[in-house]
Amino acid sequence: MDTSQKLAIRFGETLKKYEARGLDKGNLVLIPLVLAGYARYLRGIDDTGAAFPCSPDPLLAELQPIVAGLEVREGEQDFSCLKTLFSRTDVFGVDLYALGLGDQIEGMTRELYAGPGAVRKTLHHYVSER
Repeated sequence: MDTSQKLAIRFGETLKKYEARGLDKGNLVLIPLVLAGYARYLRGIDDTGAAFPCSPDPLLAELQPIVAGLEVREGEQDFSCLKTLFSRTDVFGVDLYALGLGDQIEGMTRELYAGPGAVRKTLHHYVSER
């Protein structure tokens, strides 16, 4: 519950530390993958293409419309809405584009939306290669 309220604490603070200490954020994979997964989760469509109810969250009604135009399907689509989502410091604790991670997370999100089975395929790709 309240997922949007936890992301800034669990992941945003870590990203702030990376930035403050001048650490290479380019080595990060799993945090960006989790944040990309949140953009897929907001759509409320599981990996088989079936709808599921998202857990109660104070920002759900505000955040779901941002990704409402995205479809879980193969082929080109406009992911420009993700800039609106991933720039929200109230959700992520940082502007992910200003931090230099927005494009990476956006690319991962594209992979997660690439049709039924894309979540499993994407997780396997990033986790098994690490």
